[in-house]
Amino acid sequence: MDGRFVGRGDAPYTARGERQAMLSVDEIVGFQPDEIWSSPLHRAHHVAENASAKLGVPHVVDERLNELDFGQAEGLTYQQTQDRGIEFQFGAQDAPVAPGGESRADILVRSGAAVDAASSAAMRVAIVTHGGVFRSAVVHLLGLPIDAIWSFDIRNAQCALFRIVDGHTMLERFWQAD
Repeated sequence: MDGRFVGRGDAPYTARGERQAMLSVDEIVGFQPDEIWSSPLHRAHHVAENASAKLGVPHVVDERLNELDFGQAEGLTYQQTQDRGIEFQFGAQDAPVAPGGESRADILVRSGAAVDAASSAAMRVAIVTHGGVFRSAVVHLLGLPIDAIWSFDIRNAQCALFRIVDGHTMLERFWQAD
């Protein structure tokens, strides 16, 4: 991509993105999950669907794993948002990040519910989603304050391994698939 705000839009893969997607499939296959959950957006669904087919495990599609809604900023570059006078509220908890979009609290609540559902459904579950949901899931799982959502530099094909024991979550590993 060229630095655009891509939330609910379904941008196609670049050549690098396609390579990252296939590397992500390999990572999931190596993890050997009992189930794979994903966002319905193609860029996550495609990875989950391929891994599910290779492993022969269920693929659960959950709307709550959709990326952050960027509202009026969707599909625009940062410069284009500035040219249009779109003001961001990255620091606000309950205000939309961009006008017409979703707040940090919104994405934290919905993604946390999806992660809880997935982790209750299977012993080993892989979740294929997007940067905003990934950040929110880390905050939710580790019990961090909501302000920590922007504290993680999440890139395409980023992976994390969490272990949940007696309700306590540990981040065991964090790596890049490419």
